[in-house]
Amino acid sequence: MREQKEQEKQNELLRVVAEQNHERLIEYDVKEDRAVVYAIENDRFEVLFDIEDYVKKNHYGSVFIDPEDKKVFRRAMHACLQKEGTVTVDVRYCEKENQPEWYRFYLVSIAEEDGKTDRMVGRFCCVQQEKAITERMRRRAEIDVLTNVYNHKAFEEYCAKELAECTTNALFVMLDIDDFKMINDTQGHAVGDMVLSQTGSILSEVTGDRGIVGRLGGDEFAVFASGFQNSVEMEEFCVSLRENLKKIIFDMEYSVSIGAAKLDGRRISFPDFYYEADRAVYAAKRGGKNRIVFYDQIKENQEPETADPVEPILAQGNEKSMLRQLRTCMEALGSEGIGDALMQTFEALRQYFDADCVVLAYAKEGGIRYVEECHRDTAQMMARLVTEEIESGDAEGVIQEIGQLGDVVIPDIKSLRESHPVIYEYLAELRAWSAAGISLYTGDHLLGILMVLNPHRHLEEADVLSMLGTTLAARIELRNLQEQQEYDRTHDKLTGLWNREGLSVMARTGADNMFCSLGVITTDVIHLSEINKQFGYISGNRRLMEVAELLKSMFPNYRIYRYDEDEMLILCINIKRQEMEQQVENLQKRLAGLGFGVAMGYSWSAHPQTRSQIAEAEVLMSNDKLKLMHGTTVMKRMEQSVIDEINDLMERGRYLVYLQPKVDIHTGRTEGAEALIRQLDDELGIVGPGMFIPVLEHYNLVHMIDLFVLDEVFRYQKEQIREGHRTVPISVNFSKMTIMYPELIEKVTQMVQKYDIPVELIHIEVTETVGDMDHVLIENVANSLKELGFRLSMDDFGSHYSNLAVLIQYDFDSAKIDRSMVTEITNNRKSRILLDYMTSMINDLGIHCIVEGIETKEQVDILKKTKAEMIQGFYFGKPVPKEKFYEAFIAE
Repeated sequence: MREQKEQEKQNELLRVVAEQNHERLIEYDVKEDRAVVYAIENDRFEVLFDIEDYVKKNHYGSVFIDPEDKKVFRRAMHACLQKEGTVTVDVRYCEKENQPEWYRFYLVSIAEEDGKTDRMVGRFCCVQQEKAITERMRRRAEIDVLTNVYNHKAFEEYCAKELAECTTNALFVMLDIDDFKMINDTQGHAVGDMVLSQTGSILSEVTGDRGIVGRLGGDEFAVFASGFQNSVEMEEFCVSLRENLKKIIFDMEYSVSIGAAKLDGRRISFPDFYYEADRAVYAAKRGGKNRIVFYDQIKENQEPETADPVEPILAQGNEKSMLRQLRTCMEALGSEGIGDALMQTFEALRQYFDADCVVLAYAKEGGIRYVEECHRDTAQMMARLVTEEIESGDAEGVIQEIGQLGDVVIPDIKSLRESHPVIYEYLAELRAWSAAGISLYTGDHLLGILMVLNPHRHLEEADVLSMLGTTLAARIELRNLQEQQEYDRTHDKLTGLWNREGLSVMARTGADNMFCSLGVITTDVIHLSEINKQFGYISGNRRLMEVAELLKSMFPNYRIYRYDEDEMLILCINIKRQEMEQQVENLQKRLAGLGFGVAMGYSWSAHPQTRSQIAEAEVLMSNDKLKLMHGTTVMKRMEQSVIDEINDLMERGRYLVYLQPKVDIHTGRTEGAEALIRQLDDELGIVGPGMFIPVLEHYNLVHMIDLFVLDEVFRYQKEQIREGHRTVPISVNFSKMTIMYPELIEKVTQMVQKYDIPVELIHIEVTETVGDMDHVLIENVANSLKELGFRLSMDDFGSHYSNLAVLIQYDFDSAKIDRSMVTEITNNRKSRILLDYMTSMINDLGIHCIVEGIETKEQVDILKKTKAEMIQGFYFGKPVPKEKFYEAFIAE
């Protein structure tokens, strides 16, 4: 009856949602292989399609899904049925005699108790208008309007993707229309546009489904094509492109220079593939135009001979206006500093000189490896090459040589062939046939250079650059100084590592909320202060540097901090558990071989909390430090001293077990309890676990308290049975350290045999943080406890994070929602909705739902409307000594 009501409730919810949003519903039964599509008409379900043998007879694209989307919909269904979850897919849906329209399907799989998916349900709604808008926007963003092929940016993105997935021979072709400037100058721009448009059309037609076509800018096009059997086919394809393009007829002879790079089974990055094709097309134009050149025909060490200087192109717009704009930008650069003003100045310079590219290469933190640039659309390749070479440091030598020349004007780079071959080769590689530049100095120190590449106008007025030089040098120096001050504030001067302030800056941002996982490693150079006193700071610093360099070499991609005199810290963001464990093991071995003592601790979590993980790692590091300082024997002696003290307190009855009731939400009757530990202190009286548990955690002895509580609960339940009292299950908390205790199952088994009572009277509670521990270990412990008859409960569900995978993976019998989830439910509607969702989800999973932290009647009334089954909190009773529990909460 209950299941029927729940089904009716779900159907009603689906009906309301579907009707309000004009949606359709779909249901697929795996066992019956039957798909049914519904619509909502007049508050009733109307069956639109009812298809049997849906999968068996491959009906995916033959009934209500457009045949062209058959594969897409089949993949989506299969993905949804593989495991519980949600899949969204857009396909064209056909209803009756209507034309296919785009619909968005939201598919959800539902699994049986054995975990196998037995049903898929979903809803779908029309997104035809959205698709039309998206397609228009996509075409605007990706398609070159004049030629109807991909623009440069889109072509590169699609080409890189195709290249990454390519498993056959492929070809990257670059084409440059010969003498296109002359076509525009003599025939007019209308004819020039016609030539470009027809070039795009013919390239698309010849390429067909074999690949993609793009316009790189101006008169440059590119083709990526794949599926070739051999090099002969690739060469024939290029010839076909050239010959078909000759069909473009106007009053001049049409020809193209073609350069191509072959994939030939290689693995190559897209930038490298692009570069090869570009070099090849350059070689084709250099060789006399109307030619086809493949990159593998070019000798690797052969540098291109310089072509004739580029003919000047008349700049557009009023020259006085451009000069005023340039001066305005330069004034803004002087008053505002480097930022938007810099790029505005560069663009004004580029327009004034009608240049392909303006480049600033400057020094920061050492070498000249920083670059700012702006370029015209047709010079993207030049901009990419110059940026890569400067940032990689490959251009350091040539920049220093240019800097020694001071202010330079180079009308034709052929003049540099003999006198400055390094500069000549560099500019030739960039395809910069002319240039003007200035060197930026502070005193005798070269800050950087400013270069204008391929200027077509006003080259004789290059002294404009000199006017800019002083201001630009001052601004670069000021910015470098500001950045150095910030660096000094957040970094350790000795080691170059981040310092405590740097760690605080990171912590204040709350960035750990965005991490998928976090590994923390702490190290401590032992006896550093004594070393400094006896042998001097140089000796101590040498040890610190040795540890710092070791950490840098082993963790080059992670942040490393020196956050105390002798302590260092590594934050391994988004590191996987296995990698973390391997790195820790390797580091332990390397530290052991240093020749001086370095203690280490670590922590890993799939739900990062930087501060608590640092504290956890420091506890382990402290233990390791004691072992290294005093030796294992002394450490064991100290540990044994703590064990003896704990045993003494137990024998003198100083550890007390309290019980807090768990109440049935509907009857108000006590149906369970939670066991809590207290200590009777000689001076302070009764104290909570926060006063003594941290000491036990430090020595990894928390299992002694957890097992003591378990034994006391066993004894209590045995007495209750002997006296004929009504008994209720009592939960005992096991910490992460207890679960990792090697003798846990053996000790628990001994108790089960000793007391010989129904084990289901005792529940074991663990927090959801067990999800951070080794899954195999947790699964083995959980299965062993279940085999002994214990019920498992997840404590603190919803605190900090909720790990649903843990809730399902380890077969919990109950889950207790943390008090933090109920504090706002009386005055916060969203909190009530979230709590209702969580209780429903837990209940629907077949897990008993308990809510803790209940302190008011208003909270009880709200919870009665949810699927919570039991509640716990001060409203029903505070924890009492176990000896008083029966009379206080059971007897009446």
